[in-house]
Amino acid sequence: MKSTPTLALWLCLTATLWVAAGTASAPLPARTTQDLNLPAASIHQMMKNVAWNELQASEHPVHYYWYLEKDISSDGSRTNVQIATHHGYVDRLIAVDGKSPNKVQIEKNEQVLQNLLTSAQLRESRYKDQRSDTLRRDNVIKDVPNAFVFTYDGRSKEGLVKLKFRPAPNFKPSSRQSLILRGMAGEVWVDPSSQRMAKIDGTLIKDVKIGWGFLARLNKGGRFLMEQTRGPDGIWQQELLSVHFDGSILIFKGLHIHETIIRSFFKQVPKNLTVREAVHMLQADKSLPKDWQSRLDAIEKSARFD
Repeated sequence: MKSTPTLALWLCLTATLWVAAGTASAPLPARTTQDLNLPAASIHQMMKNVAWNELQASEHPVHYYWYLEKDISSDGSRTNVQIATHHGYVDRLIAVDGKSPNKVQIEKNEQVLQNLLTSAQLRESRYKDQRSDTLRRDNVIKDVPNAFVFTYDGRSKEGLVKLKFRPAPNFKPSSRQSLILRGMAGEVWVDPSSQRMAKIDGTLIKDVKIGWGFLARLNKGGRFLMEQTRGPDGIWQQELLSVHFDGSILIFKGLHIHETIIRSFFKQVPKNLTVREAVHMLQADKSLPKDWQSRLDAIEKSARFD
């Protein structure tokens, strides 16, 4: 089965921001972490803060951005310039499997952009699809604090608080999307000052049945890695998401989700930018950062699982 970004984002917990998101506008009060031997109650409150802040960042972005995104799957790779707006994102294809797109691929992408300029119905349809993805992801984030038992495991040299997590025995998912949380364990790194998630590395420690318009089983051993970074403007951005899951759909058909999504070179765009204006920006300015390929390749290399 071909991997899809939508399913991959949901499957890997996606405790990440919508790519346009910024820091939460009104976070819960953060507990001090000077005493790093945190008791269970403090850790649970920290993770409640983290989940709340991630949701606020998704729903109330401080800024929107121009950025590069490389999507690598078993079918190859595609790299796009994307622009996020308050009404969804648009993209322009700049590379396929590390090479310039051919004439047919360019024409197809340009036609999509042109259709977005002329069709309000298409713009609204795309936005609804993107919004549905966000809401499914948010359902998972809401359950994160109660889905796991978190234990303190030290602090990184950058000052991030490291927590180990394992499934909470009495966790009851509030949505179908959260079913996957019952089988996950791993490590999470939290920035104590902003109460944001900097990194999460998780593994399925048992088979998990999920629902996504079909009945599917994900096999034990599936793994994901997500990293966020804080840009020069202080806003947290998802930089890396790598997913490796295998399983089956309705027992009869294999399910293979091997995908890595890389984002970099974030530049602010006007907050009131419309989709049509974003399309015009993509069409008018086709310049790229000088070292964009080497930068994306370096991030990709860091995402490879042992």
